[in-house]
Amino acid sequence: MMPMQPRMQLVAERLLGGATEAEDAVQETFLALWQRQGELERAQNPGGYAMQTLKHHCVSQLRKRRTWVPLESAAEISDEAAEAEAGLMEERAARLDGMMARLPERQRVAVRMKYIDQLSHEEMQRRLGMTSTNVYATLSRAMSTLKSMVKH
Repeated sequence: MMPMQPRMQLVAERLLGGATEAEDAVQETFLALWQRQGELERAQNPGGYAMQTLKHHCVSQLRKRRTWVPLESAAEISDEAAEAEAGLMEERAARLDGMMARLPERQRVAVRMKYIDQLSHEEMQRRLGMTSTNVYATLSRAMSTLKSMVKH
């Protein structure tokens, strides 16, 4: 994996926007890969597996960066605008429920576990009786299907 470090560093810098954060992300990725040596050895494309692991770590870091605006400093919203927003949210939730219903059972369960129940991949593996690779693949297929449904 060490020959991949410069490429991984470049990808992490592009995703995270800073060299120091990128170095940390690459080191964390190497640690995660070391801890999951068995999965890495079984991977058909170890380099791709390493890059996916790095990308997942970077996305996780970006999610942690989100800043929340205190309620006191948020702009006041009129009642009409709030009602319109609530109606739009209900409509979107109903559309999403309809799209979720069209997913295969295993994909639907995996998406609910990940995004609604917010379970870790390890917990999902245990509950679904799947390998880590299968959990990632199932979620990827589900999200791809949902994205194509949204486009149409």
